[in-house]
Amino acid sequence: MQRFLNPVQESVEMNTARPPRPGSLDGKRLGLFSNGKLNADRILHMIADELAKDFSFNVEPGTYSPQNLMAENEWGKVDACDVVILANGDCGACSSSGIANAVALERRGIPAFLISTPPFTEAVGTMARLSGMADIDWAIVDHPIGSASEAELRARAQSAAAQFRAAMLDDAPAAQAAQAA
Repeated sequence: MQRFLNPVQESVEMNTARPPRPGSLDGKRLGLFSNGKLNADRILHMIADELAKDFSFNVEPGTYSPQNLMAENEWGKVDACDVVILANGDCGACSSSGIANAVALERRGIPAFLISTPPFTEAVGTMARLSGMADIDWAIVDHPIGSASEAELRARAQSAAAQFRAAMLDDAPAAQAAQAA
């Protein structure tokens, strides 16, 4: 008798509500967590520069693994952050681990936002669903990030900052009110 195994994992049920969005960055601590990929630190700082045009906030730098789910004690000062931006999902493994780590932060009570690129949208969406948080927000910017020129990277940062504002700030009160209803 042959036995067949199904390699497809079912979605995990989300047991916790997503944390509230900050609505504004004024007076907040913004975590900029890099996975060490080429241009990850640069795009994060460019995004912070874009956001600093409208808000006054403090930055908490940090790192996360580009290929693994971080253990709870590996995040450094992440608990001091009001919201975290993770960069970047510019390849398959770092996109999947990036969104899995963002989900872990959301479950920890910290709103998190991954920066990714179009070739990995399906991987990010699939991992978000498998992690039980299909509705998590992330930015999709032009590919690639790693080999982008300074001007291209600045344009990607502007796009990511606009998506961050819409998902985490501008629309936050309306989205929270809709979720409460």
